[in-house]
Amino acid sequence: MIESQTELPVQGSGPATIWAKGRHVVAVAIAQVREKVRALPGSRGARSPRGLGLLVSGLIRQSQFRTDFTQIVRRVAAGTGDVSLLNRFALHLVVVFLAVGVVAVSQFDLPQIDVLLPTPTPAPDLGEHTVTAPPTTRGFNRFTINNNTALFGAPVLHTTRAERDRMEIITYTVQPNDNVWAIAQGFGLQVETVMWANPAVEKAPDLLSVGQILAILPVDGIYYTVQLGDTVEKIAKRFKVTADKITAFELNGLQDPYTLTPGQQLVVPGGQKPLPPAQNLYPYTRVGKPPKDAPTGSGRFAWPTQGLLSQQFWSGHPAIDIANRAGTPIYAADDGYVLSAGRDTWGYGNQIVIDHGNGYLTRYAHLQTILVKAGQVVKKNQKIGTMGSTGRSTGPHLHFEVIYNQVLRNPTGFLR
Repeated sequence: MIESQTELPVQGSGPATIWAKGRHVVAVAIAQVREKVRALPGSRGARSPRGLGLLVSGLIRQSQFRTDFTQIVRRVAAGTGDVSLLNRFALHLVVVFLAVGVVAVSQFDLPQIDVLLPTPTPAPDLGEHTVTAPPTTRGFNRFTINNNTALFGAPVLHTTRAERDRMEIITYTVQPNDNVWAIAQGFGLQVETVMWANPAVEKAPDLLSVGQILAILPVDGIYYTVQLGDTVEKIAKRFKVTADKITAFELNGLQDPYTLTPGQQLVVPGGQKPLPPAQNLYPYTRVGKPPKDAPTGSGRFAWPTQGLLSQQFWSGHPAIDIANRAGTPIYAADDGYVLSAGRDTWGYGNQIVIDHGNGYLTRYAHLQTILVKAGQVVKKNQKIGTMGSTGRSTGPHLHFEVIYNQVLRNPTGFLR
């Protein structure tokens, strides 16, 4: 046939021509493989296939492989006596071999090893180190307080956060440096829930004692003891929830017709109680008329000490607590005179109350030492005492109040 006897110029003949065509096919295939490698996710997984592709292409280009392939073609041609036939099918053989190689590589899971990472070496023995004990955290991150610092709360560090599927009432033993706010944060509850579940805490939320045992509910709400004549509807109305909130709560174990027994304890999920008047919790004693030279404060208060904001202002604690080491200096937050200074019988230990002459009072409680006396004029940032843990306290801290016209205000809104 003419087609079998005529060598077209575009086909060429001989091993060199076949090798040129095969090399072209290889180059196209390698380019496609590289494109697929670039699309692989992750740098560590892509480096090994890319490196392998470059290695294979380099090996294919080596002269020894080309020489061996040429010799094979010549020997087979000599045996068959049909050079043109081999010339026509050699290129197909190259493509077949290349396809088999690509499929094999694509099916092989290469280890994802980042060869660029240095081999780690053991660290030298650095010896033993002594760690200085930090100041008490009382449940907060270590933010140093100064006049330009914004403070943010954090959960108590030593309390395990409860899972929401907990369906039993557990107890918690108060630890050194604890407060009600930090304990509630640690269990993922509202602080009022911890207060309402513990009658002793409800009477005096800021007067915890180390070793005191607290009941911890699984959800926010009220822990209520059934009284004579109570019904589910009456309890629900009293605590501002619907009756089905109480009956549907699994821990209560109630079944229709929901008969209650005096002394029975129920959890009222989402229940609310009225809060006691704050002024009844924080009494102070006046000493008489202010001195003639008493200055008037500016109404802009400086931070009274340095340390950690360990408890924020909340309904049962209308003040802030700042924790640090015992002996940390305490300063007057603004100009004024000392209205009261001495030992408090309510539970706040050594305290100072300063009248700023503009409707504002500030209180400094649980002090280790008092450096001023009643009736004395003080200036802003004047040292008036040192931090301590006197009275009912679980650790060294300053209990700081801002009172305006007999109303306790949130100190963080006034501090600069």
